[in-house]
Amino acid sequence: MQYGHFDNDRREYVIDRVDLPASWTNYLGTEEMCAVVNHTAGGYLFHKSAEYHRITRFRANAVPMDRPGHYIYLRDDDTGEYWSVSWQPVGKPLDWAKYTCRHGLSYTKYECEYGGIRAVQTLFIPRGEAVEIWDLSLENISGRARSISVFSYAELSFHHIDMDNRNFQMSLYAAGGSYADGIIEQDLFYEENGFQYFAATFPPDSYDTVREAFIGPYRTETDPIGVERGTLSGSTELGGNQCASLHRRFILAPGEVLREAFFLGEGPRAEGVRIRKKYAPPTARDAALAALRDYWDEKCAALQIDTPNEGMNTLINIWTLYQSEINVQFSRFASFIEVGGRTGLGYRDTAQDAMTVLHSNPARCKERIVQLLKGLVSEGYGLHLFEPEWFEETPRQSFKSPTVVPTPDKSSMIHGLADACSDDALWLVSTVADYVRETGDAAFLDMPVPYADKGTDTVYGHLKTILDFSQRMVGAHGICQGLRADWNDCLNLGGGESAMVSFLHVWALGNFAALARWLGRKADAEHYEAVRRSVADVCEKELWDGRWYLRGFTKNGRPIGTDADTEGKVHLESNTWAVLSGAAGPERGARAMDSVEEYLYTPWGLMLNAPAYSKPDDDIGFVTRVYKGLKENGSIFSHPNPWAWAAECVLGRGDRAMQFYDALCPYWQNDKIETRKAEPYSYCQFITGRDHKKFGEAHHPFMTGSGGWSYVAATRYMLGIRPEFDGLVIDPCIPGGWDGFTAVRRFRGAVYEIEVRNPAHVCKGVKALYLDGVRVERLPLLAPGTTGRVTAVLG
Repeated sequence: MQYGHFDNDRREYVIDRVDLPASWTNYLGTEEMCAVVNHTAGGYLFHKSAEYHRITRFRANAVPMDRPGHYIYLRDDDTGEYWSVSWQPVGKPLDWAKYTCRHGLSYTKYECEYGGIRAVQTLFIPRGEAVEIWDLSLENISGRARSISVFSYAELSFHHIDMDNRNFQMSLYAAGGSYADGIIEQDLFYEENGFQYFAATFPPDSYDTVREAFIGPYRTETDPIGVERGTLSGSTELGGNQCASLHRRFILAPGEVLREAFFLGEGPRAEGVRIRKKYAPPTARDAALAALRDYWDEKCAALQIDTPNEGMNTLINIWTLYQSEINVQFSRFASFIEVGGRTGLGYRDTAQDAMTVLHSNPARCKERIVQLLKGLVSEGYGLHLFEPEWFEETPRQSFKSPTVVPTPDKSSMIHGLADACSDDALWLVSTVADYVRETGDAAFLDMPVPYADKGTDTVYGHLKTILDFSQRMVGAHGICQGLRADWNDCLNLGGGESAMVSFLHVWALGNFAALARWLGRKADAEHYEAVRRSVADVCEKELWDGRWYLRGFTKNGRPIGTDADTEGKVHLESNTWAVLSGAAGPERGARAMDSVEEYLYTPWGLMLNAPAYSKPDDDIGFVTRVYKGLKENGSIFSHPNPWAWAAECVLGRGDRAMQFYDALCPYWQNDKIETRKAEPYSYCQFITGRDHKKFGEAHHPFMTGSGGWSYVAATRYMLGIRPEFDGLVIDPCIPGGWDGFTAVRRFRGAVYEIEVRNPAHVCKGVKALYLDGVRVERLPLLAPGTTGRVTAVLG
């Protein structure tokens, strides 16, 4: 079943049927303020921190679904009938009213046609401002004059999510609302300079700042007493639950179009006055929305492709880039699943995210890299979850408040090996190498950065510290220890050994050795290349099981993922990374990936492991205590699926890579929503596996590494357009049936117009390469500001 369609000209996903089986979300904001909103205007707004600076409330996993939100109600003052511009919360029957939602890049539009009134509510956050604008357009298409009241509603938060959820014995008595000059101000009295405001382009006829006054007893957002009555009570209170509702009556002539707006922002009333004045003219709001479009035009222009696969075109050109950018900007803890109950940076997640959009957002990626370097312990492991503010000189409040990000002392900040994850910091080595490949910024490597606990070293020195740590931390078989966990948080090996981490070590060593060679640091290049070969040899000796690679060893020395196992026989992570790292030769690599296809492939993507575990085994970890087909136990865990696409490209098997790509691709599941349920424009964390009755149902969109790795695997491996230290490489691995494809790639200030031709219908192998019609052995660096026409002929 299909509920919507892709509108690529506008870069929007259009939800035509709003009675979706699940929430379909979008992210507003490109800087410090962010809103997470769904297709019915449910969601929440925060400034900098989803945990410590929530502006509006949200009740996750609650009934009714996904409330409250950022709502505009309309009321016919002649009849008393009312409805909302978004389908919910009033929920008019869909055979009476027409509702549409358009999710765009950093904005969402709710469109409604009911009772002779056409309405559009556009939510967005302007560049350079800490305010969410609710732009409202009303058109009278009834053919007669209409008296219409407009009401806003948002439920305001106490900033800290724990205070919103449970600490009402304090928060209800130390925050309050007031009204003056047409503006509602919320004062969080327990917080220094803790203010939010709500304003409108019009002078209100009535207002409410107290939630209970607006909603009324034994009611919900569906039938608020204030809207039903047609006027608000003028409530304010020092203490209590705060809301933001402004009301205005309008007379609309036949055919008249009305443009007004609401402003929900960070700061005191005076800031609301400034914002109201600046954005009161509709032209100012239109210009701000146009600036957002220009912002995304610039990012999307960094790489545009045209292939025979329309799903790949749509996702790579628009939605997967967008998803990757959101993860880099806002990390992982702001969604309808991760609702801000924890924040900060997950080390491994951020290290991988920062690798994905180096071409479109190098400055933000570099900022994330530096934050991770500061979160590295001098012994060589990363702090698994930390707040970047711990290591920054930022102004602090003059008194202790529950809404201030705490600054722990070093003794509680720096966890020991027992809480370290063995893969965390290894990802950063390759990310830094890729940053230099993309930007050519060699000077960055000599920048001094302090460790989290003690001492300072250069960026380059930090990378050596990470590699040396993994070299030391090996078990009885010479394979890297699993520590608390590796990439799979539910594989808790303790004193066991992780095949994936050793393969990841091989990959990181190879990237670092290449970096050292490019820098002319010969001794380091030779040393770490020798270590790479040694680690790869150990992996080949200890981890090959005959048809695939082991997942590792338990602390008692028992191998995990053997042909003799009845459960957890084949694992995706170790086999893909055996190939990606270069440790596996072509023959073993192909056999391993054939086993992946045999045991793990489904029409919805590749399962993480199979057969799923049914009996608890604490030597292996918590994965054996998760129900079969869910999360890490036999689900289609999306994040490692692109590793398989990339591994097949390393092996030269483009048809298999595309088979795997299309299976997971949400675009191709747009007509299967009765099963998938989740957004078809976003990769999700996992899809329920074949051992569960809800096989094919997707869970947890947007905030997952699936988006970033899907982008990397598709662009750098399948399409083969990847940066190197001394230039751009074109090395595709595509389906043999393709005639070719075209792409435009921005690289170090120049533009490469790329055409790949495949007259022999092979999967891989560049037979001839041309730049501006002249045959070349490799692409040179083009001068910034210039454009080069590149033709690659496969054969």
